[in-house]
Amino acid sequence: MILSDVDRKILSLLKKSESPLSTYQIAKKINVTWPTAISHCYKLKSMRLIDCRNEESKFGSKQKVVWWAK
Repeated sequence: MILSDVDRKILSLLKKSESPLSTYQIAKKINVTWPTAISHCYKLKSMRLIDCRNEESKFGSKQKVVWWAK
């Protein structure tokens, strides 16, 4: 599978980050919508380039997905 420009931006951002980033943080930092960020993150995960886990959100009882490069 070929990496798109958005895929490369996400991968680069996560490699440079010292801690995992939420989907929202990724979307804001690379200037894309949240749905675009999540779909590309799952694509990269399926390629085994990044990984994720669910974390409790600081606000309310919701959970968020955080991502990091392998």
